[in-house]
Amino acid sequence: MLFLKKNLHVGTVLPEGTKFARAGAPKPVDFISTLLESKNLPSILARFKIPHGSMKAKQVADTLESCGKLVEMEEPHMCFTSHEAMTRFSTKALGLSGARSAITRIHGHETPNSMYTIAQIAQLSNNVVPCHPMDFPYEVFYCHRPKEVQALRVQLKGLKDGMPRVTATAMYHMNTSDWDEQYFELLGGERGESICHYMPTNYIMFY
Repeated sequence: MLFLKKNLHVGTVLPEGTKFARAGAPKPVDFISTLLESKNLPSILARFKIPHGSMKAKQVADTLESCGKLVEMEEPHMCFTSHEAMTRFSTKALGLSGARSAITRIHGHETPNSMYTIAQIAQLSNNVVPCHPMDFPYEVFYCHRPKEVQALRVQLKGLKDGMPRVTATAMYHMNTSDWDEQYFELLGGERGESICHYMPTNYIMFY
């Protein structure tokens, strides 16, 4: 799902195996009284019968650690268990009277053999709050407002039949000078070069 911005243009063929659909996400809950803090890990594991020391327990612990970090004013971030709370946070963080949302939509069915090519690109905003799901026994989203980014809407069509297949949300980071070297080695780019990524169907972009 990662690629260099210089490869973002009409006619680009996405790598084989690119998949936008995400299944098996935890269901939302009507009421959760336990705060998303590391000190509550034992009670959460017990409540959802997750064995201590398991991979799932580590994922829950990592999520609690990420959600419990102090909010940095330069990049506001917070975790949420409801879409209403996400919307309120995003509206305030963006300084808007009402935030709009965009998600990636698949038209029809996605298969392991699906191949896509870019048909159209449109800019959304450079003032955005992306929210992505965390590994947790119930629905938890991590939302943040990154700096120096640009959100896009990308129309993808089938490589073989030319039919509209995906309306994708994407975002590129304009300044990657402090990114880990592995990203540039993976993509064949140079430090500081703009890097983009598509968002799967279970991500939400507020703008």
